[in-house]
Parts: sequence; C-alpha cells; structure tokens
Amino acid sequence: MKKHQIHILKRSAGFSSMKEELTKEVEQFLNIKVNEGFEVVNISFTYYEANELIAFITLCK
Repeated sequence: MKKHQIHILKRSAGFSSMKEELTKEVEQFLNIKVNEGFEVVNISFTYYEANELIAFITLCK
C-alpha cells in the first residue's frame, strides 16, 4: 500500500514575483522528492486573501 504525503508551500510578496518565486520553489522541491523515489499525485495552487500564494502538493511512495 502506498503512503501519501501532503506538503504545503507558500509565498507572500508582490503578485507577479510571488508567482514566479513559488513556481521555482515547487519545481526544486519536486525534483528533490522525485529523486528520492516519490510520485507526484497532485499539485494545486490557490490564493489566500490576495496576498499569499499557496501550493498544495500530494506525493506518494
């Protein structure tokens, strides 16, 4: 049976810069996790109160 993990990454900054910064952070995080043998199940992004961008990442191994 596969074990699932949920990770939350967030970024607070100016609108355009937080989008780019969080995208880079998620990409680096996923590269590390995939190299550790994890599979990506789902990634979703949402804005919280117009000043934070949050990434929800579901992985399994």
